[in-house]
Amino acid sequence: MLKRTDGPAFVATLGMLAAVTATAIDISIPAQPKIAQDFGAAPGAGGAIVTAYLLGFGAGQMVWGLLADRFGRLAPLYVSLVCFVVASIVCAITESFTLLLVARGVQGVMGSAAPVIARAIARDQGGGIRSARLLSTMTIIVGLAPLLAPTVGSGLLTLFAWPAIFWFLATFGGIALLCSVVVLPETLQVADQAALSLRRILAGAAALFRSPDFVGGVAVTSSIFFGYASLLAIGAAVADVRYGVPPEAFGPVFAIAAAAFLVGSTTARTLAGKYGIERVLICGGILAASVGVTMLVLSAAEPSLPVLWAGVAAYVAAFGSLMPAGTAKALEPAGGMAGLGSSLIGTSNMLAGVAGSVLAVQLFDGSHRALTMVMAGGALMAATAVLAGLLRRRRHAP
Repeated sequence: MLKRTDGPAFVATLGMLAAVTATAIDISIPAQPKIAQDFGAAPGAGGAIVTAYLLGFGAGQMVWGLLADRFGRLAPLYVSLVCFVVASIVCAITESFTLLLVARGVQGVMGSAAPVIARAIARDQGGGIRSARLLSTMTIIVGLAPLLAPTVGSGLLTLFAWPAIFWFLATFGGIALLCSVVVLPETLQVADQAALSLRRILAGAAALFRSPDFVGGVAVTSSIFFGYASLLAIGAAVADVRYGVPPEAFGPVFAIAAAAFLVGSTTARTLAGKYGIERVLICGGILAASVGVTMLVLSAAEPSLPVLWAGVAAYVAAFGSLMPAGTAKALEPAGGMAGLGSSLIGTSNMLAGVAGSVLAVQLFDGSHRALTMVMAGGALMAATAVLAGLLRRRRHAP
């Protein structure tokens, strides 16, 4: 089979790689209360498996991006996926909550390579509209993970115990590895021999953080991910404790929000192709501001589950539109440093996600307020970042 950088197999494989982390996190969401119960922990403690993954993910992205610039895109990808499978198996067979969290952290480190390298491959296609459309298409495919993964997780919980979720992830990692070997060509034309030089890394990072486009794009994606991480960490616990939705039934509830993600990412892809990235950011920023105010109102009220989940779905739609647009904006000045740029973006997102998930777990008191307050903060920060970028561009316009 001739490996090409176009066609449905190429795009689908990149989408699968980009979805590794979304799948690894989202499929475990319904199991969080069960895991906490089995290990004798508090209901909200199950969210620690999200935090552990995000910590590993954030740390790993810096390493894999640099390795991808030095040794090419494929070799680091193959190694990481093999190790992801092994870590998933350890999660499935352990009888210690501590070891489960450690294995989840390792799973996060190894799982971080797939989306980092997938984004770098997308940037290798020349940047601009083509990369933006490819990133948006990948995001749409990633959107299938939160749509399907929690439902699959709920189904596995109905038929089996929670370790079946990690056996599923081991299988998923194996399939991703097989597709990568069969479909993906090496897209790095010239390896950067100095990619692992500390001086080069610091110089490259400094250059990127001096770029307003990079900083602005990262500010948008990190802010919106901050609030989304709270949903990943305590969404199932809120539904269970506050509204009486059992873990086995949470998957279809979460799928409603996931459908909103698809709407947001599909709209972003269409707008990016017709009007450019800036228009997507503006529209997403307006939606984020509206959602932020709505979440503040819900924090002061006692909403029913349908009302609360309508607000959650609106937030996830903003998340689906702002993530690919912000990422494409940040990667524009990266050029030959796409691997490093992708790593810095991902690390920033995950650090924000860790902060959002930890804050949500700490604030969780059995009500919905921890969720709505953290999501309100994320939405308003993202809207502020979009506004700041817009004002900067207008100040420097000829």
